[in-house]
This record gives sequence, structure tokens and C-alpha cells, in this order.
Amino acid sequence: MNHFFALELGEDIKSTEWVEHIDLLVNFWASVFMDEERYKGDPYGPHFTIIGLEQKDFDKWVELFSEISEEVYTPEIATLFKEKALYYAQDFMRRLNTSRNEEDLKRLKSKIGWE
Repeated sequence: MNHFFALELGEDIKSTEWVEHIDLLVNFWASVFMDEERYKGDPYGPHFTIIGLEQKDFDKWVELFSEISEEVYTPEIATLFKEKALYYAQDFMRRLNTSRNEEDLKRLKSKIGWE
């Protein structure tokens, strides 16, 4: 998934584009978990213009997101983040009209240690 970020935001993670995107992500997750209305936008829309975005990209995102959640948070909070990550990955793919079968979901849950 890294190549999508580099194409959209550039390779300099200190650039204005990256800083704005990270702020947007912080606001999004604060809105999801803390009921703060810091995020005002459409989390889906901008992703519809990304050419070549596939299920495997969302699988990798969930895997990386899960690993970091486990490193940063307590097991209970990490589980909440992993649940939301799975939800959003599935919802993104559903909205992008790419289906996911039950075997793919079982494989992904097993890969991230959440069954």
C-alpha cells in the first residue's frame, strides 16, 4: 500500500501533504473512538480515485494497522482498533465494489491473530 501513499502524497513524509494527511487520520480516529467531532469529511470518497486499489492492499493495511495497534496499546484497546480496521477495510472494499468471501476473511483474521 506504500506505493499508493507515495503516489498521492509524495515520498517526503515531512511535506505539507503528509502532515495534513496525518492530521486528518488523527481526527478521523479520534472521531471514531472518542466521539469527538474533529473529522469532517468523507473517508471513502478520496479512495475511489486510486487506480489499482485491491483487496490485497486492504489486507496489508489491516495487517500493519493491527501490528502497530498491538505495539502501542493495551490488548483490550488494540482489539478495538483491530475490529474497526477490519470493519473499515471490508466497508471500503464493499463500497469499491470488490467482494470478499468468507475464506479471505478467515485467512486475514488468522494472519493478524484475531479469530
